[in-house]
Amino acid sequence: MNTSSSLLALWLGRIPRRFRWAPLQRMCAGAIAAAMVCLPIAGAQDESGALPAELAPVAAKYHADLGALTEARGKAVAALRQAYLTALGLAEQKATSERKPDELKAVTDEKEAVTAGRPLTPLAAPLLPHELATPRAYFQRETARAGHEYAAHAQQAAGDYLRALAFYENKARMANQTELLKQIEAEKLKLSAPNPAGPGSAPIAVRDLVVNGDSALLKDDGTPKNWTSGGPGKCAVATEEGTTFLRVVSRDKKETWFLENVERPAGAQELRVTARLRCRDVKVQGECGIIVAQRDGEDNLVVRDHPCILSGPSPGWRTLSGIVKVRPETKRLIIRCNMLNSLNTVDFADVRVEAR
Repeated sequence: MNTSSSLLALWLGRIPRRFRWAPLQRMCAGAIAAAMVCLPIAGAQDESGALPAELAPVAAKYHADLGALTEARGKAVAALRQAYLTALGLAEQKATSERKPDELKAVTDEKEAVTAGRPLTPLAAPLLPHELATPRAYFQRETARAGHEYAAHAQQAAGDYLRALAFYENKARMANQTELLKQIEAEKLKLSAPNPAGPGSAPIAVRDLVVNGDSALLKDDGTPKNWTSGGPGKCAVATEEGTTFLRVVSRDKKETWFLENVERPAGAQELRVTARLRCRDVKVQGECGIIVAQRDGEDNLVVRDHPCILSGPSPGWRTLSGIVKVRPETKRLIIRCNMLNSLNTVDFADVRVEAR
């Protein structure tokens, strides 16, 4: 099997299961096949500036996946919008027949906002009929969930693309392929650009390096997807008043953690780390919070920073933030929701690490 065929076999079928509608799979396969048909011979490059044969298949797969995810999200949101519009239509008919002009105005305003795709206010208008409370809450919750899942999967697609670029970068460096190295660096810079072109492309991957920092996506065992656990503590994902969070319970002073491994984005000089933490215990013991470890190309620890540490009890959510300087030799970042020497119950929500 040739290189292009191997890459096609490797990269196909990576779209998340809930997004695997047959038309989308055909679209992705078609996009990649079209890209491969147009590839020049190995080592050559199109005069129009197209990517070389080494990179074109994986780049095509990345952009095709983003397009598929965008279309899938659009279909999901459109279905949710239509269901809520149906409920609004019934409420509109009822308000008209019962001659309630104020109620009718509230329903009409809500209907216009939904039709136009504008975000709804967290609290419904006072005159909106009570029977719309449940469909309205469902519409808001599931629309937000669709956005979260899109962001998480789009970020993962960008991470896969970065890892593929790193693979070819190592090969190009060993072969002293200067031009290919320049093109790989250009692709990495596109991913790290503040406002890259194209729907859903890389600000998700670089601006927020954490996948599933709001714990919206769960594994079969109920723990957050993309996070790896360790230590004697226990955890569970819970939702209260619209906030989904990771609750970590430690009854041992040994270290307990949930972590994500992230490749250092090209050009990143510092990280802005934010998280919301809550601890209702009377006394916070030990160290509870977010830790960022940096490792070099040989997986040696470079530095371990503590940007967001809860230093006292907090019955309500407390937003913590800090800046981490990225060392020149850093190749990989380890982001940890961490508890050490702690006999507490701590909640972690909205963990974000933004690269600059």
